[in-house]
Amino acid sequence: MKLEDILEDAFLVKPDESLTHVAFRMAEEKRCEAFVFDKELKGIITLDDLVKRRFSEPQRVKVSYFVRPVKSFTADAPIEDVIDYMLVSEYGSVPVRKDGKIFAVTKAKLLRFVKENVFEEKKAKDVMHFPYCADVNDTLSTVISIMKEMGMDSIPILDKNGRFVGLVDGVSLAEVLVDEHTSKRGEMFGDRARLEEIGIEMFVRTDVLRVEPETDLREIVRSIYESEGCAVVVEKGGEFAGMITVKDIFKLIGKKLETVYIRVTGLEEEDEFIKSKVDEMIENTVKKLLKSLTVNYVTIHVETHKKEGRRRKYSVQGRFVTNRGNFYATDYEWDPTKAMKLFLAKIEREVHKRIEKERGY
Repeated sequence: MKLEDILEDAFLVKPDESLTHVAFRMAEEKRCEAFVFDKELKGIITLDDLVKRRFSEPQRVKVSYFVRPVKSFTADAPIEDVIDYMLVSEYGSVPVRKDGKIFAVTKAKLLRFVKENVFEEKKAKDVMHFPYCADVNDTLSTVISIMKEMGMDSIPILDKNGRFVGLVDGVSLAEVLVDEHTSKRGEMFGDRARLEEIGIEMFVRTDVLRVEPETDLREIVRSIYESEGCAVVVEKGGEFAGMITVKDIFKLIGKKLETVYIRVTGLEEEDEFIKSKVDEMIENTVKKLLKSLTVNYVTIHVETHKKEGRRRKYSVQGRFVTNRGNFYATDYEWDPTKAMKLFLAKIEREVHKRIEKERGY
């Protein structure tokens, strides 16, 4: 099986389309991401980004305001490169070029390329995590604020007894951005100031796969692949026990350090001394951060750019996923260890800023 075997039609939008129009189209087709295209690929937009912003007149805002850079691949690109990029970028899909057209490949489809022995003897309880949850009585404003602050693209909603009610994500929240010309409900939600008065119940998705802690992971992976689901809920005795995402499954192929999964790519051609030095730097940073928060996993990609004489430029980008949200950074230098040092310093600063903010300093 090759990358081209799992390609699907890309969801394309133009940069001058309005926010409400695109949000409505994405919600209708249950698309979490869209590629912005105008004669050439401009980038990617996510529903997650759209719903977390607040505008008094979203129908007047253009999609170009939200464009983020995204790397495109060719249909013959190595599967490993695509997986590595998706782990670092956190996108659920990426563009693939074939025969002059833009297609998409999703993270769920890429599960087909993870070897079966990775899941052997693994159960749901072995990979699930317990995310930050919201209460069924919380307002729409509160839930959106939590998702934005914690860097979450979806959040479980529980009742007073700890039972799972449903999931709120970009797709379910997209109606907040729909104006009265597109939906009858749009008039009700057009005034963003009223978000604090609106309950979350009507935005909850219930079409979520539910499993028990002892459910075989291979069975779960097959279900995710077939349904293109983004999350699986784990319940024990009727109560919410945790959640499994595609990211949780992919981290099984990473390196484990004190319950922290670390995946570093792009240094395969460097000598062993450089690689060991980089590993040491990352592990030292993780150990320091573990004193202040829980680090779930780390994905880092190092890219080598064009040479100037004997020198090569290195860029480092990556993400630390923690119990206090996600931390993303990028930096570059002429030496891979220096580039890594700058990148890790940025991550540490962002973590400390978050902690100080929470403490009210």
